[in-house]
Amino acid sequence: MTDEKTTSNTVPVVDRKSTDIHNEELWQFPMQYPIKIIGHASPELMGAISELLNKHFPMLDLAHLTVTQSSGGKYHSIAAVLPFENKDQVNAIYADLAASKHVKTAL
Repeated sequence: MTDEKTTSNTVPVVDRKSTDIHNEELWQFPMQYPIKIIGHASPELMGAISELLNKHFPMLDLAHLTVTQSSGGKYHSIAAVLPFENKDQVNAIYADLAASKHVKTAL
């Protein structure tokens, strides 16, 4: 649940993390949602992402992940389609991705 505050001109301000979803009314759960995770090309990247995805989606077949190397070879992007049941799952995975030292960004 979010906390609402009121500013001096009575406009409600909602406290939320930068990783929380916005425009909740546009999300319809359950849903299959495509996600792309970008990180520095390293041997640890795939292991870290696999572990993180397994934490949130234990039944996810990691063989369906698509890994693409950047043209310069410095980054890898990992694409997946994830089965979200509710907004809390979305918020949790984006928070964990943002906290990972291996992840540059997640879309």
